[in-house]
Amino acid sequence: MLRTVIFDLDGLLVDSEPLLFAAYRYAFGTFGFELSPEQWARWHTVEASCARWITDEGLDLDAEVVRDVKKARYEDLVRKHLTSKPGVKALVSSLAGQVRLGIASGSRPEALADCLAKFGLLGYFDVLSSGTSVAHSKPYPDVYVAALRELGSTTDEAIALKDSATGLRAAVAAGLLCIVCPDSSNAGPAVAFRESSLVVTSLNDISIKRLQEVHETVR
Repeated sequence: MLRTVIFDLDGLLVDSEPLLFAAYRYAFGTFGFELSPEQWARWHTVEASCARWITDEGLDLDAEVVRDVKKARYEDLVRKHLTSKPGVKALVSSLAGQVRLGIASGSRPEALADCLAKFGLLGYFDVLSSGTSVAHSKPYPDVYVAALRELGSTTDEAIALKDSATGLRAAVAAGLLCIVCPDSSNAGPAVAFRESSLVVTSLNDISIKRLQEVHETVR
């Protein structure tokens, strides 16, 4: 029986990926490194971590310092420009009370709370699990394992909703069924979603009934 739904945040509930890129591009540019759109796309194919990127690129930079500059810039962009994805409020509010709701995201805890609060969504979620609080970020499964533990749920009674191939890999590695609603900013080719249980074009295509049908059919 479906008891738990775990959402991603960036690119699924809120249109934050362009803002994240702009913030990181600004932060790296502050230290003389130009982060290109192509490099940003590649960033999402490996562990989505600033420290990992700096190591892989052989940059002589302190990840925490870069993240601090990015954080200030991103918070300003969120206040001024962040929008939610179509269908978000209707879906989340309809699921609340029927299943337990969690977030599993690579964003910092304070960024998760700020983004959700901006759109009146924070109170609907039982757990906010951050990739900065686990050993490995996506595509490793750690953040989903942590979310399930905090929710008191098992993989057999849960389903994940994601927007990218990297997040799909993380959810599947955790043993979860996963529905993908691709974000145009970093989704990747359709073949990258072959492990998903369902691909939709909008969160308006999701309902508690459809989630239950996918869960019952695949499980």
